[in-house]
Amino acid sequence: MRPEINEELVDRVIEKWKHENKIAIDVPKSKIIEEIMLKYIESASKIKTSSDKRDKLLRKFIQVGHIIKKPRHQSNSVMINSTKFGSITIGNKKYDNDVLVSYKDTVKEGKTNSRHLISKKEFALLLEENPGVIVVGTGQEGCLKISSDVSDIAENKGIEIVESTTPEAIKKFNQLYASGRKVVGYMHVTC
Repeated sequence: MRPEINEELVDRVIEKWKHENKIAIDVPKSKIIEEIMLKYIESASKIKTSSDKRDKLLRKFIQVGHIIKKPRHQSNSVMINSTKFGSITIGNKKYDNDVLVSYKDTVKEGKTNSRHLISKKEFALLLEENPGVIVVGTGQEGCLKISSDVSDIAENKGIEIVESTTPEAIKKFNQLYASGRKVVGYMHVTC
């Protein structure tokens, strides 16, 4: 029995393709799947596979097209350029405060009610963006913490939280944003 086609299977196929082709950079899923399909169709036609089988495979591929994230036009307005103690540069604009950054190309000032703690209130602001992933930059030295309530809410909603120092978090945010994921970030710019 063949496995059901889902996002996990697509990701495994893409990782195998990257490994076989020795590619370490991010390539849009749609381009990789397109190449894999073309190779399959070419090899299937050499083996004289029935056109019905090829057509069925292509129909299935089209049905799961919603799983494959098409690369969106990147305005780069929320690509994070750099951070240093007390500031962050996003889309070549410098901010001297914590920020909320969204895949919807928005940047807002971020404030925590409790010093160095993301509580339900700040988390609610992040959820307004309907993210799939939330990246939290915990500061230059990692002092910002996430309350256990927030972690529980994220887990219940199926939202992945990536937590690391702000310099590392901006790399992860940029990677997820460039791949087309629905990513939101809270970046703490001091300790």
